[in-house]
Amino acid sequence: MPIIVSAAIVSCAHTVAKKKDESLIHYRMGVVYFNDRSYTDALREFTTAIDIYPEDPFYHKEIGLTYLMKGMNSEAVREFKQAISLDPKYSEARVSLAGVYIAEKRWDEAIEESREALNNIFYRTPELAYFNMGKAYFNKNDLRNALESFKKAVEISPNYAVACYNVGFTLEKMNNIKEAAQAYEKAVRIYPDYLDAQFGLGLAYLKLRDKALSLKAFERVIELAPDSDKAKDAKDYIKLIR
Repeated sequence: MPIIVSAAIVSCAHTVAKKKDESLIHYRMGVVYFNDRSYTDALREFTTAIDIYPEDPFYHKEIGLTYLMKGMNSEAVREFKQAISLDPKYSEARVSLAGVYIAEKRWDEAIEESREALNNIFYRTPELAYFNMGKAYFNKNDLRNALESFKKAVEISPNYAVACYNVGFTLEKMNNIKEAAQAYEKAVRIYPDYLDAQFGLGLAYLKLRDKALSLKAFERVIELAPDSDKAKDAKDYIKLIR
């Protein structure tokens, strides 16, 4: 009898392994299509992978991202939640879910998911969770917690240009113009073509009455995106300065 049971276990394990291998082929094809921005084809492959082996939380997270790229937010939320139900410590899925909540202006839920993501000490990119928290707090007009969250993101990842910009933008809203300018400066040092940061820098210098540096920043805005609305505004500010 024990031999029969043992054989059944081996057979079951073999079947599971075969399903995993087969699903992995479709998953890898989905990644190829996703990277090529062929989201419908990616969706088909990820769906097949899940149909064959639905227990892999990573597959659900990836198909959730694909739904998100197709503008299908409710389906994305469903898949991110499924990934989390399969692995409650799956911080990447929680951060992706928080991103959808931010897009849908569900600030408190975004903060909650981001905090849960941070509870996993093995999460490799906590700066993304802190950034999401910052965005949610900012939109709740809780500037103190927004600033703290953005600063945490920069502390963890010093070259996180978008987080640096948001530190500056939050400080500017708090009327701390000098430190805002410093944050914008850091953002453009990391990424010189960062249009929003260059524009923010121009405004900050203007408020600090540094006309020369303000002109330089606004001229850079025009150079980067001559036909943009920001370039139009930059030209108006340049006329005022001169």
